Amino acid sequence: MSFDAVQARILAEIPDLSSELRKAARFLVDHPDEVALVSMRVLASRSEVTPTTFVRLARRLGFGDWAALRKPFENRLRSGNAPFAARADALVLRGPEAIFAESLRTNSANLTAAEAANDGKEIARACAILERAQRIRVAGFRSCRAPAHAFVYLCRMFRRDITLLGSDGGALEAELAALGRKEAVVVIGFTPYSRELGPVVEAAQRHGVPIVAIADSMAAPIARHAEVTLRFSTDSPSFFPSVAAALAIVEALAATMLARSGPAAAARVRDTELELQALGAYLPE
Repeated sequence: MSFDAVQARILAEIPDLSSELRKAARFLVDHPDEVALVSMRVLASRSEVTPTTFVRLARRLGFGDWAALRKPFENRLRSGNAPFAARADALVLRGPEAIFAESLRTNSANLTAAEAANDGKEIARACAILERAQRIRVAGFRSCRAPAHAFVYLCRMFRRDITLLGSDGGALEAELAALGRKEAVVVIGFTPYSRELGPVVEAAQRHGVPIVAIADSMAAPIARHAEVTLRFSTDSPSFFPSVAAALAIVEALAATMLARSGPAAAARVRDTELELQALGAYLPE
């Protein structure tokens, strides 16, 4: 059952509940983020009812147990629909115990999901588009700046015709105006999508430039006009969606592009590495 359906059921049942169950039900409606993140004991303390009240409420609403009722609340929070500030408040109430380990486990699941969601044909199509392009432009803003920057950095090891959009002192509009038909654009984002991605997608369409999207959903606005969409999950027990899977995808995509490019690309990596060493880019051993 979806979160909205659960909320609707609770609201419909509230008038017929006992005073104790009504108090617990109202707390669920008013504090959905806390329901997903804190223990039943903490919820009971904050709502001034006993823990067993939530168990009885779950059964009254048609759920087998409290965990089943809580699940839609957890799914809502993982989907990123809750405001960051609300998730942060709930996280503080929950306390630090086990958050570190849970975050790592969730990111591991995100990587598994990314592997399942992106088959070899889609990866090959994305690589083919980027290989045909005379220049690749990459767009990622705010937290998606990290995977965008990583993709540019990695690809520059074996091809120099890739740039990060919006890195030239705020001259994004000028960069978009100069887009050419023989280029390709890579856009990276998740909900809520950065405002700057809109003009990037619109400019690519206007100039007839193919788009490779790396997004959290096939229904994402940056995916609607993309030739290929590679998907990643942003699930996280933290207050902010995770970009770990997006980083993993760009790393895997760059590695695949290199492998498809053959010995010449490997030689360019070797030359680039020697040049970086000569320039003192790394600390001495």
